[in-house]
Amino acid sequence: MEQKNQITEQSKDFSPLKDSLTADLNKIKDKKNIVGFSTSIVNENGILYNKGFGLSNTENQSKYTKNTIQNIASISKTLIGISLFKAQEMGKLNLDDPVNDYLPFKVINPTYPEIPITIRHLSTHTSTIMDSDNFWENTYILKKTDHPKNVSVFGYMKRPDSKIPFRDFLKSLLAEKGQLYTPDNFSKEKPGQKFSYSNLGATLCALVIESATKKSYDKFTRDNILTPLEMNNSGWSIKAVDSTKTSKLYGNYESVLADYSILTYPDGGLLTSSSDLSKLLTEFIKGYAGNGTLLSKESYKKLFENQLSKSQMPEGTEANFGIFLDFSKGFMGDDFRTIGHSGGDPGVVAGMFFNPRTGLGRILILNTDSDFDDAVTPQFKEIWSTINKYGKELNGEKPIAKNAYN
Repeated sequence: MEQKNQITEQSKDFSPLKDSLTADLNKIKDKKNIVGFSTSIVNENGILYNKGFGLSNTENQSKYTKNTIQNIASISKTLIGISLFKAQEMGKLNLDDPVNDYLPFKVINPTYPEIPITIRHLSTHTSTIMDSDNFWENTYILKKTDHPKNVSVFGYMKRPDSKIPFRDFLKSLLAEKGQLYTPDNFSKEKPGQKFSYSNLGATLCALVIESATKKSYDKFTRDNILTPLEMNNSGWSIKAVDSTKTSKLYGNYESVLADYSILTYPDGGLLTSSSDLSKLLTEFIKGYAGNGTLLSKESYKKLFENQLSKSQMPEGTEANFGIFLDFSKGFMGDDFRTIGHSGGDPGVVAGMFFNPRTGLGRILILNTDSDFDDAVTPQFKEIWSTINKYGKELNGEKPIAKNAYN
């Protein structure tokens, strides 16, 4: 019986359409600008396509598979949004509460000390908290000190003994007498006045959740998101995942990056695979349709509401923003509106979006940096467009051109 089930499961991965999609993605992989990547297509019912390409480790020639694990950068922030509404459902906080009602230290914009920064300000990037040089120069922490000559180490990456709890790091940056405090950590705008993307503000939001729920953010997200969705190969540290399945990160084919962690892990440090991340995207699609399992219908409705007025949005921007969700138009060449988040860190480029009109979702995770090779971003776009084209038919939408995959 077990062998029969395995054969049935394997047969789901093969069809003329999927085979053609795999062939097209292999052609992109063979250009050898991207070392390794995985991609997934999902809808409300689950995974329609999920496969890895290229290598997770060039030294031992390990294949990048659908179960290969790496960090996904700012896509991690989408878990903060779910966590906020879960904590609100539990009666632990309200999105319009001042953050200083919960934090163990005071956070005040020095230009407007009389205007409180609220949780909603943090979650919509209107808090006026900025990612200053002090933030960028201290958040990436090396896993070890000695590296072979072929391993790239960036100057802003700190020694392993620089690692401190993210609560202490935030206090040093944002509390008035903190070691890394400077007025430049805040913009000159009034809190709530203007959108300005902030990794630091997002991580502060995770600290609010910790303080309000009396649980570490790691444990809160595991108990309320990762475990219920059976994202068993995901976590916030290398100790929480199967290290034998992790990918190296690359500048390009010739440059492997030093292993690092992110001090402000809630804003970009989730380690996961396309297989596991597909479960999260499927949940978002279900939630948008009123069938989500993690939050109530009312919470999901609020999660997906436009949060910014026209005056709050950057000039020339057609998109809007939800609670740690990007309502994008034109992401990587798309000519329609999508909901989700993108991500980028050293050696990482990633995207997770779904079309709210059709319910088709796409995930793409790269282990190669886009800053080192000008061809990486165009190839990301090429893969993104390809999985959209095939995804439409896998999702039962209008067929692609006749014979396109025969």
